[in-house]
Amino acid sequence: MKLKSIIPVAVTVAMLSACQTSDEQTTNGTDEPAQQTIVTDGSGNELTIPENPERIVGSYLEDPLVTLGVTPALQWSVANRSSTQVYLESYLEGVDTIDSLLPLEGLMEAEPDLMFAAGEESLASGDYEQYNQIAPTYVIDSETTSDWRATLMEIGGVLGKEDLANEALSEYDEHVEQVKSDLTEAIGDSKVAALWVIGGKYFIVAPDVASGAVLFEDLELTPANVIADLPEDVDAHWNPISLEALAKMDADYLFLIDSDPESIESLKSESVWSNIPAVEQGTSMIFQVLAAGCTMDIKQIHKRLILFMNTSLATSKKACRQSP
Repeated sequence: MKLKSIIPVAVTVAMLSACQTSDEQTTNGTDEPAQQTIVTDGSGNELTIPENPERIVGSYLEDPLVTLGVTPALQWSVANRSSTQVYLESYLEGVDTIDSLLPLEGLMEAEPDLMFAAGEESLASGDYEQYNQIAPTYVIDSETTSDWRATLMEIGGVLGKEDLANEALSEYDEHVEQVKSDLTEAIGDSKVAALWVIGGKYFIVAPDVASGAVLFEDLELTPANVIADLPEDVDAHWNPISLEALAKMDADYLFLIDSDPESIESLKSESVWSNIPAVEQGTSMIFQVLAAGCTMDIKQIHKRLILFMNTSLATSKKACRQSP
C-alpha cells in the first residue's frame, strides 16, 4: 500500500513542527476501525495489517503516530536509552524506550502487534524476516521518510486514519501561514541557519528535507550560505561542516541544536564562533530539538520565536543608537 503525499516540516523552530491535532480530535476521531488487509510496503514486502492493532512500534516515527492518536508501545532512544525525542515527552510519558538499533530481544519483550520501520536500514539488529516474525513489519521507503507529510499520510493510510492525517495537515498549514507572515515582518530576507553540535562535530540542516524544509520551503526563510551551497543531491537531513566553514557562515539568525552541552561550550570557546554574524548580533537561539512533524506545539514555538526575533531586533537597534 504505497501512499503518496506532500512535503515536510517542523522545525522547532517555529515553527515548526507542528500541526497538532487537538486532544478532542485525536481522542474522539471518527475514523472507522481498519479492516484486516494485505498490503505491500515501501520495500515490496507483502504483509497483513491486523485489525485494530493496539501495540504499535515505530522507532523514530513516534511523531506521526502520536498525531494520529496512537501511543506507541516503545519509543526511540540513543546513548544507552538516556536520550529521547524531548519534544514528545508529554505524549510519551510512561512509554518504555528501545535503543535506535532496535534489538530483537527488546522488541519481543514488548510484544507488538504491528511495527513501522523508517527504511530497512533502521532494522539494524537483524534482517527483515526476523523482525516480521515478531510482528507484521511495514517498511516506509527512504523517499517517503524524508518527507514528514508523506510519512504521516502513509501511516494514516495503513491504520485507516486518513481523515485525522488530513485534519492535522490542514491545521499545520493554517499555522504556517500565520508564522510566515509574522516572520516576514520581523526579519525580512535575513539569512538563517540551523546548526547541530554533538560529539565535537558540527552539522547543518539540508534545505529541502525534514526541519530544513519547514524553515526554507514552508516558512520561506532565506538560507545562510553554508546551507544554500550544499549539493542539490544531498540526501542527509543533517550534513557535516568543518570549523573552517563555520567561520565563513553568514547567518543573521542561528538556531543552535543543543544535544551535547560540552560540545556547545567547546564551540563557544573557538574564535570562529564570535565571528558568526548571528553571534555578534546576539541573534543565536538554542533549541533542544529541531524536528519535523505534527506534534510539536507550533503555537508555543511560534510565540517563542517571534519574541526572540523581536528582542534581537530591539537589541540590535539599541546597539546601533549607542554606537559612536
